[in-house]
Amino acid sequence: MANGQVHTMIERIRSRWIRLQWCTTVLLSLAVALPLLLLYPLYSIGAGVLLLGIRIGYKRPWELRPAEVARYLDQTFPALEDSTGLLLRSADNGSLLEQLQARKVATVLEQLQLPAAFYRPLKRAALLAGGALVAGIVLYYAVQRSAWKDTLLQQGKAIVPAEKTIPGMTAVQIQIRPPAYTRKAVREQHSFHITAEDSAQLYWKLQTNIPVTRLVLLFNDSTTLSLQPDKDSTTWTATRLMRRSGFYQVQLNHTLSERYQLQLLPDHPPVVKILTPAPYTVIEFGQSTKVNIQTELTDDYGIREAWINVTIASGSGEAVRFREQRIALDGNLQRQEAHYRLNRLLQLTSLGMKPGDECYFYVAATDTRLQQTRSDIYIITLPDTAQLFSMEGLVNGVNFKPEYFRSQRQIIMDAEQLIRERDTLGKERFNARSNELGTDQKLLRLRYGKFLGEESESNIGDPRVAAEGEHEHDHGHDHGATEDTPASFGDAAGILDQFTDKHDNAEDATFLDIHVKQQLKNTLTEMWKSELQLRLYKPQEALPYAYKALRLLKDLQQQSRVFVAKTGVKTTPLKPEKRLTGEQDKINPAIRKETKMAKDEQEAVRIALSVLSQGKPDVISGQQTVLQQAAGILSTHAAAAPALYLPALEALYRITGGRITAKDLTLAQQGLQHLLPVPARKPAAGQRLPDTGLSDRYFNNLKATHR
Repeated sequence: MANGQVHTMIERIRSRWIRLQWCTTVLLSLAVALPLLLLYPLYSIGAGVLLLGIRIGYKRPWELRPAEVARYLDQTFPALEDSTGLLLRSADNGSLLEQLQARKVATVLEQLQLPAAFYRPLKRAALLAGGALVAGIVLYYAVQRSAWKDTLLQQGKAIVPAEKTIPGMTAVQIQIRPPAYTRKAVREQHSFHITAEDSAQLYWKLQTNIPVTRLVLLFNDSTTLSLQPDKDSTTWTATRLMRRSGFYQVQLNHTLSERYQLQLLPDHPPVVKILTPAPYTVIEFGQSTKVNIQTELTDDYGIREAWINVTIASGSGEAVRFREQRIALDGNLQRQEAHYRLNRLLQLTSLGMKPGDECYFYVAATDTRLQQTRSDIYIITLPDTAQLFSMEGLVNGVNFKPEYFRSQRQIIMDAEQLIRERDTLGKERFNARSNELGTDQKLLRLRYGKFLGEESESNIGDPRVAAEGEHEHDHGHDHGATEDTPASFGDAAGILDQFTDKHDNAEDATFLDIHVKQQLKNTLTEMWKSELQLRLYKPQEALPYAYKALRLLKDLQQQSRVFVAKTGVKTTPLKPEKRLTGEQDKINPAIRKETKMAKDEQEAVRIALSVLSQGKPDVISGQQTVLQQAAGILSTHAAAAPALYLPALEALYRITGGRITAKDLTLAQQGLQHLLPVPARKPAAGQRLPDTGLSDRYFNNLKATHR
């Protein structure tokens, strides 16, 4: 093969490689631009062009050299024996061996074809571009359908139906002036359908091209607004402050227009949400008395003011005193933004709180319309640890397990004494005493555990693992464990005895109230935590848990206290012979009147839907009374939500007028269906698998083993 032909073949492969890189780059750029091309064409095209420029600048396909093509061929085809580079040299250059090798490689190169992997980047880019095209089309139709279907009433963006102007009306200009608290600019529109803020000032300016003697706006609440003409009686103006949603019509001389919606966007009160602390917070002994109040405030147009109302309750009994204080929230509220996340650190000691006091607070906020919202009341308590050691009232009250309720105090006093003597004691002596206190805490916990049916710690875990002798020693009898023999197969009582301990059920062992049980469980949990810290030689960290356990025990003691009045109460003695002998003829029984208006409305709507579902003009014309009654019901709801029900009301009026179309039938049916409540889900039988007789064979085998 001539050297020129070899150069031509390598150049052809090089040109094909360059075209492949160009096509791959273009397809990848299209894959980036196609998904959002129909929705945002400018941004999509810009992103595609940017990717195209970056990839071309990085790859630079025009700089592909024949030597790189030869190197690719050597790496791909072993038959070329890494000698393709010899073909790029001149035929006169090189030794005889090199010339012979070049001729051999040229012969092999003539018979080679590029592999499928050479075109793989192009195929991948084509698949990505095709998938991006399909995704873009699906996304476009999904967005369009969502925008058509969603009424967006909660966001105040109602779908405005197409309107028809009254004959003789040439121009419409409506100016909407939002209230000052919204801080929105004045805007104008050229359609009768109005969506404005609550309490907005509306200014109508209508132009006509025919002589007009009267131009009036008729509202759904039976009020009218007469427009005032200019000198030529061609421009008519009027203004009104709107406070309620509804719909209205334009009357030009004796001609009435269709109904136009008047949707007012309500200004909701601010929303106050307290993130921290919890609704009920107890600050135990040794914990910080600083409480961080983190709140989130949200409003439609802006927050004007926010504060914390704090009430401190001191004392007990009849000597309770209350102090109220108002604390401003930290934050730049001067900007009156719509969303704030504010923090305030309360120093309880700075507020004058002492042990035994309680703090009640709530967060309040006002918006730019002076609407106020307050949160729920949160409670912060500082327990009085000194009161827990008081013996007052133990003589007069009923002593509920007295020998146990006084042991926790001694543990606390010993722990505090140990903390005070820490510097004088050695490390070993300090750790030994702390461990001894942990042992005392454990014994006290086990004694309280008996009230919940806990006899010892040996029955924790699988009873089959515990030693038989120890198990019998703890419970006083043998459970009669069965051996795994064929004769014991199907013995339900024996199986249950291995896995149950009926007489030692913590839930059924005592007759205590469920709330008392729960509080005893919480007490044991705190004792566990206190014992853990004492075992770790940390009596300072064990005190909060010990104090909390003592407070829970004190509460249990107070719950069993018998109430005795301070002063005697003398009541008039009852006479049994006069009981139930009074005259009752003048007592009128309470009569409950139930209205059937709601049921009657639903029934009328259902009848109207059945008439409209037939779609026959003769049937519909014969049911005018039913449709007019449904139109009256629909009109009432359209006054409150015109964006949702007004198109259906207009369609129903056209149907009753004799103009029956498929579109109007669909609109009317959709509006009436919105009036019906969603039916409640009723229980229904589920699908069961067919019985294969397995249960029967199982019980037959059980009977056979007992014979």
